[in-house]
Amino acid sequence: MKDIGKIEAVLDKAGLEKRKSLTEIEVYEILKIMALEVPEFLFYKMEDIEPEKAAAEILTKIKSSRIVIKIVSSETLHKTESGGVKIVAKAADEIEKTLLAMIKKFSKAGRFDGHSPSRHRREHSLEGIMICEFIEHANFSLGEELMIGARADASFGPIISFGVGGTNAEDLTKSLKTGLVPAIMPVALAHNRGVWEDFLSQSWIWRYCAGKVRGGKRLCADGEILKWFESFAYVMKYFSDNGSSAWAINEFEVNPLCVSRLCRVSSQGTMAIERPKGGIVALDGVLRFSEAKSMLPPMAGSRHRRDKNDERLKPSKKGIHGLLNPKNVAVVGVSEKKMNMARIILRNVISAGFDKKHIYIIKDFDGEIDGIKCYCDMKNLPETIDMCVVAVPSPYVPDVLKQAGDSLKINGIVLISGGMGEKEGSEDIAESVKKIIKEAKLKNPDFVLSGGNSLGIVLQNSKINTLFIPEYKLDYPLKENTNIAKTAFISQSGAFVISALSKMPWLKPVYSITVGNQQDITVVDYVEALSAEAEKDIKVLLVYIEGFKSMDGILLAKAIQKARKNGKTVIIYKAGRTAIGQKAVMGHTASIAGDYLVTMLILKKAGAIIADSFDDFSELALMACHFSTFSVKSPNTFFISNAGFETAGMADNIKGITAEIKDKNLGGEMDKILKKFKLDSIVDFKNPMDITPMASDDAIGEVVLKALNCDDFGGILLSMIPLTPQMNTFPASRLWRDDMEKSFLKVVSMEMKKLQKPVIFCVASGSLYDPYCDYAMSLGLPVFRSADRAVKVYAEYLENRTTE
Repeated sequence: MKDIGKIEAVLDKAGLEKRKSLTEIEVYEILKIMALEVPEFLFYKMEDIEPEKAAAEILTKIKSSRIVIKIVSSETLHKTESGGVKIVAKAADEIEKTLLAMIKKFSKAGRFDGHSPSRHRREHSLEGIMICEFIEHANFSLGEELMIGARADASFGPIISFGVGGTNAEDLTKSLKTGLVPAIMPVALAHNRGVWEDFLSQSWIWRYCAGKVRGGKRLCADGEILKWFESFAYVMKYFSDNGSSAWAINEFEVNPLCVSRLCRVSSQGTMAIERPKGGIVALDGVLRFSEAKSMLPPMAGSRHRRDKNDERLKPSKKGIHGLLNPKNVAVVGVSEKKMNMARIILRNVISAGFDKKHIYIIKDFDGEIDGIKCYCDMKNLPETIDMCVVAVPSPYVPDVLKQAGDSLKINGIVLISGGMGEKEGSEDIAESVKKIIKEAKLKNPDFVLSGGNSLGIVLQNSKINTLFIPEYKLDYPLKENTNIAKTAFISQSGAFVISALSKMPWLKPVYSITVGNQQDITVVDYVEALSAEAEKDIKVLLVYIEGFKSMDGILLAKAIQKARKNGKTVIIYKAGRTAIGQKAVMGHTASIAGDYLVTMLILKKAGAIIADSFDDFSELALMACHFSTFSVKSPNTFFISNAGFETAGMADNIKGITAEIKDKNLGGEMDKILKKFKLDSIVDFKNPMDITPMASDDAIGEVVLKALNCDDFGGILLSMIPLTPQMNTFPASRLWRDDMEKSFLKVVSMEMKKLQKPVIFCVASGSLYDPYCDYAMSLGLPVFRSADRAVKVYAEYLENRTTE
């Protein structure tokens, strides 16, 4: 944009006047500099206006059949609500009467005789009055009044929003499904026009502008709004923290932005300009700004990468790699007399099978503890340490970290200790820790810290378990489940990880990482590392995050895009959605919580599956871990149960997936199976299918196998009430005739793995059938206890997973 300096001049002038917002006249000036269309307008300063003369001038210079009269005031941003906007007929008496009424209403002195400008000079809150042409449009017709907004976001940088405009925009938006409007796009992800075209095509309100609704007609060409997106993006990027200007635009909104219905010819000087039908014109605008925050220069002597959008130093990739693939481990805080937290961690590391020759204790103690040698001074360690676990009371943390930094023998710290920022009164310790980390990085660029308030890290491949949870309290986390995809679990909350592992004993992640306070390494740093192509074995990333550090939101979105490109599934639960929720997570891990809706829309757009609840997270994880390596070619699904209420419940919840039968031969083949098992007189083949409680394991197995091998279906949802005597649902026993080994489960699971087609199994019965569910899980079949719930979760999982 060649005239960007002119926009800076407008901001300079306002800044000199100690203002943080522009008048509407100034917003119009900026829009014109951006080559975006605004109505014809006149502006009268309060000290100059004479209503009678102004009315005469307006009649000759404004060409529209009606006139819009607006107050201009930096103190009154919502002009319509305050009565500061009037639409009048183009008649001298109407214009003069309206001008007099507005001056009287908004004058602080409240006196004006209509003739002497000096009578109200500087005795009012108005800078002046603006006269605009009236742009013909239907203000209550969807698609004719739009809103484009931009704001600076601490987590995502400049973001553009696009939605319904006009005075009723807020009420209409609230009445629609959450996330439908406005559409959100971070500028950092909009690399070219193709991205903006995709953004526009998915915008709900643009369907009305483009005539893509029933009975609709195109009101406007796509190119008209695309130039607004691109211009706003350019200006917001230029005027941003760490941008190219001394000023940062915090908010820039045009509402309404109208689609003009009529052609008209206006005169500007001696030039005649035609506004085409379907042109987009700004009717009202707001812009707030502040001094830009400049990025700090790299610290002297540091070779750390500093992201251009991020004020914090990015931790060393080598340091993070060492924590994820440590060749050695040291522990600080071990007691030789009692089983304290650090002693539990030491024993867990030993029990995990890590080579004891490369385990060290940092302690002023002459001898060994649990067969591990103690070193009084870190400088005397025989090798540079990839992972040093620190579990000492918080007052001792600064001294331990300083020793680690000074020693040049420690690359990675896992800081278990808490009480550094998350508790009131601990801010001084937190600041001291941050300062020591920075100083350590000056001496050793590969120095990184994970925590504080971390619960530890578990690494399956490296045989590391630094959790301070005794093994008898939690099923051993280093076991492998060959039925699931290789998974990384990255969580800001350690309790969330151990709670999930306890509730989902089938989940055995390759990486289980609890991040805590993010005083150096953040959740996003770990996601970036594990999204890389080098981690090709990792197929699922489970992420719990409470708050972002500066610009981490956009970095997470980019990491998700990279993960998806590398064939990984990302499931995220974002905490701190409400004011109360934000307060709660601040108290837990001293987080920085952002706007949840913006976060949800951007991360979902990047390719993540967003979990709305803890149950959603667990069930989506169940789906992803079992099916992320499968290529689901179609959302068309075969649904089968032996209970009528379940088939009805499944049918009621089929949204986003389909239940069609396209193969003309399939019905005849299914009828043969039903006849074989003497079910043809009571069962019809359809989808969803009620095979009735009379069906045996063999009958169920043959029907499911036939459906699995049919190209019609991308997956199977199989729900059986196990109380029928026709099914084997208990372990072999003298007390039962059942034998689970003879059930249909084994043959179905084998075919599922062979064909790489999802099969979801449901058992809607009580705890008596837990062993039956466990058996199905052991075969690699994900189990739900409610069929309708399984349908909903499967549909959500498939939303971003189905391949053409």
